[in-house]
Amino acid sequence: MKELDKKIIEQLIKDAKQPIVDIADQVGASRQTVSKKIKKLRESGLIESQIIRLNPEKFGLNTRAYVFLRELPQDEAREKNEEFISDFPQVYNFRRLFGRYSAIIEVLTESREELTSIVKEIHSLEGVRETETFIVHSTIKDKPKEPFLNILKSEDKS
Repeated sequence: MKELDKKIIEQLIKDAKQPIVDIADQVGASRQTVSKKIKKLRESGLIESQIIRLNPEKFGLNTRAYVFLRELPQDEAREKNEEFISDFPQVYNFRRLFGRYSAIIEVLTESREELTSIVKEIHSLEGVRETETFIVHSTIKDKPKEPFLNILKSEDKS
């Protein structure tokens, strides 16, 4: 990765909504160059999107939980389950796993009662052998940008 690309990405990680002019000033390039570079980074897939992070609690989503799912190894049932679970608007993330559990589902709900209702529905799906739910009571670290900044900085040293 070129040095200018790294600097631009680092600026976007720090503040994705900052004006291109400000990024250009920070990285020592013209506005046009930065604009073209960002476009190329998007086209290459290196930048998927530039999004804002919302505070779930400010929207009344006071319960965050991780639901671990164990299913029978039946592809048809799993595909149906994926569709069904993905349709819940409260499902924030849904990832397939290797290991004891076949999936992890991150859920944001207004209440524990709402969470319980969703987990019961998931547990009743065909092929679901077990669900195990972990309710988050506090967040110690939530810095999704940090691993990427670390990679960019470690590449600078090499």
